[in-house]
Amino acid sequence: MKKRRPFRFKQFEVTQEGGCMPVTTDACIFGALADIGNAKSVLDIGTGTGLLSLLLAQRFPEANFTAIDIDEESIRQAKINFNNSPWNNRITSVITDIRHWNSEIKYDAVVCNPPFFDKQLPSKNEIKRRSRHTVSLNFAALLTKIKELLHPEGKCCLLIPRLHSDYVIEILNELNLYVKDKIQLRSFAFSEPHVVIICLSSINSAEAISDFIIYRKPGIYSEKMTALMKNYYL
Repeated sequence: MKKRRPFRFKQFEVTQEGGCMPVTTDACIFGALADIGNAKSVLDIGTGTGLLSLLLAQRFPEANFTAIDIDEESIRQAKINFNNSPWNNRITSVITDIRHWNSEIKYDAVVCNPPFFDKQLPSKNEIKRRSRHTVSLNFAALLTKIKELLHPEGKCCLLIPRLHSDYVIEILNELNLYVKDKIQLRSFAFSEPHVVIICLSSINSAEAISDFIIYRKPGIYSEKMTALMKNYYL
């Protein structure tokens, strides 16, 4: 099993040894930009190492998080990361399949970086295949479950590959969930978007579209990226 070094932030550290998904720049940006408003209860679907819940816990001090994942090793690592963070009392981790997760409450916010290699060649690794591909949970099933778990006035934020974003938005419209903000992440100003942050609600309103450029040149972050991550990166 591949050994990865811990990823250190200013206020917390993410261990990622043997985890199905390592810390990525896109996931960090997602955690720094996702808008969950005044949410008190937040569901993090497919938490992996717990990165997203940790970033959001730092940003939103009044929110409590339920972080779930189907993979036992991921939840083991997430618990370590949560226990070693300043926000351990606000984050609960659960190993479960989202398809079978029944909650007594409707969440004020749902965040998710879902499986993203739909209809593409899947990984040979069983853990990665379940975590990164829609072989056991397709977009329609996932989004339907999110609608079920989300409070009628709640917010949802997703990190979606640009390749699948139009398809996902079609499904959202069928579920009467509407895009409020769409942030397209580009590596460079001249690059095509590779992933999209979609923030949505049940209220149909004008859609705001913006671009976020990560690098101004290879190895050098853009001013916008530097400003965004200054409270997180060492």
